Amino acid sequence: MTSFPLSHRTATRSLRYARARLYLGISGVGTAVVVATTMLVFDIPSRILSTSAQQPLVVAITSAWLTLLVSTVAFMFFDVIGGAMLVRHRVSAGEWYAGWIRGIAVQALVWLVTIAALLGAARLFGPIGALGVFAALQLVLAAMRGSMTRIIAPMPDGIMPDVLRSAAQRAGIDLNQIDVVDTPDEGFVGGWTGIRARMLLVPLRWAQLPEPALIAALTRRRIIADTGAHLRGVLGAIIFNCAGVAAALLLPNAALATAAGVLTVACAMTLWAFIGVLVLPTLSRTAVFAIDRVAATRVGAESVRDAVALLDRWQDDEPWRPRVIETIFHPVPARFTRLEKLNVPISNAPVNILHAHHVARHALWLSWGSLTPISRAVHCNVGRPALWAMLPGD
Repeated sequence: MTSFPLSHRTATRSLRYARARLYLGISGVGTAVVVATTMLVFDIPSRILSTSAQQPLVVAITSAWLTLLVSTVAFMFFDVIGGAMLVRHRVSAGEWYAGWIRGIAVQALVWLVTIAALLGAARLFGPIGALGVFAALQLVLAAMRGSMTRIIAPMPDGIMPDVLRSAAQRAGIDLNQIDVVDTPDEGFVGGWTGIRARMLLVPLRWAQLPEPALIAALTRRRIIADTGAHLRGVLGAIIFNCAGVAAALLLPNAALATAAGVLTVACAMTLWAFIGVLVLPTLSRTAVFAIDRVAATRVGAESVRDAVALLDRWQDDEPWRPRVIETIFHPVPARFTRLEKLNVPISNAPVNILHAHHVARHALWLSWGSLTPISRAVHCNVGRPALWAMLPGD
């Protein structure tokens, strides 16, 4: 089995698709950054919402929430292109809109709960108390990631095929830890749920993989759990987001006790999430390389190569990328880069305490709790609700 594109035409078509989605993501994220920056520079939150902590709590919550919901309508343009048009497998317009509305409704509810919790905590306990509540909300979102994935998008349980059962046993994963889910979005790769790796979501589609590649993919999942790479990724994302809120509270009029202050923090956290999009992928990529190498020592490099190639084709299907593009935009390295790194001796790069698996994408999911729409605008999941909580990965 080859890890390379079947033909030059196939490779060119794949690159066009991946690059088109990248440009869409850049446009969406860029728009969010420009709007957030404009809001902060001209102090628009204080011009359109109350700056008084004496405003009735229900009124403050409702006004801040409704203002944030405007971003949902504003970003619908990018969602339609990324979910209904710029995809390999299109569904009917009615089916897509129904799924999008469901996902948006869940995010709106998360925002409402977050606004109410932060406003209430800030008025009762001050900014330190509000920051503590924010950290608690981050922990809740991290713990509920698996459940939220299935609430945001329909993912019925799938019966575990014999090939998946056998591969999981050979990978050393307890079958009671595996939850097989069926989703039409081929970019969904599942992963460990919770703060600690307790339950593993596995897409039913993986049963189509050749058995050696499937064993390699599941072995990587076990390594991610056993080495603490998943836990470090989650905790790293929580720390990053909490640091962002702490910094945002230093801005003028950023008091979480007011509706205007909540909107100010939301704008600041959009910029913070953008910084995360730029700097956190480097940490994520080093973890991917290390996990690949450890898996190669357990199941053989050829099985890992096949798993990398086949799973990538179900996602961006982008065999290679310019170094600058990969460094800035991609927490999962291009497959040719990953295959090259497999040749590095394992003694030089075992999985260690510095490897935080998918810290960049955990931070994006958890940014739902920091009231920014940027997590839905990135190229890998824009317009695809099945990927909003569990973004595509390795």
